Amino acid sequence: MAKLSRKANYMALLLAVYVIADFLLAPLGGLETRPVSDVTTTGIATLGLLFTGLALNIICLVLILRHYRRAPIFGMIGSVLYFPAAIADQTGQFSSLTPPIGITYVEIIEAIVAIAIIGMGALILREKPEAPTKPT
Repeated sequence: MAKLSRKANYMALLLAVYVIADFLLAPLGGLETRPVSDVTTTGIATLGLLFTGLALNIICLVLILRHYRRAPIFGMIGSVLYFPAAIADQTGQFSSLTPPIGITYVEIIEAIVAIAIIGMGALILREKPEAPTKPT
C-alpha cells in the first residue's frame, strides 16, 4: 500500500481534529449545558447541516486513507456546512440561551480547522497526478 502524501497526511489530521471538536460540541461531549428544549427551529436546521458536514468529513477521511483522488471535495463541502451552525449559535439564533464559554472556544477552534481543511483540500486537488512509470 502506498504512503499518503504530506498534504494528505495533514488533511487526515485536520479531519480527525474536526471530528473530535464536533463531538465536543454535542451534548455527549460534556461542554453543552443548554437544554434541548431551548433550541430554536433555526438551531435544529443548522444542527442538520452540522451533522451532514460531520458525515461528509468522516467519508472524506476514509476516502483519503484509501487514496481516492477526489476525497478532498467531501471534506471541503463538509467543512463549509459547519459555519451556519456556528454563526447561528454566536448570534443567538441557535438557542434562547447564550452559548457556554467552552462551546465558544471549541467553535472558534473548529472554524479554524474547517478553514484549514478547505485550503488543504484545494491544494490537494490542484496537485497533478503522478504519471504511471513503465516497467523496464
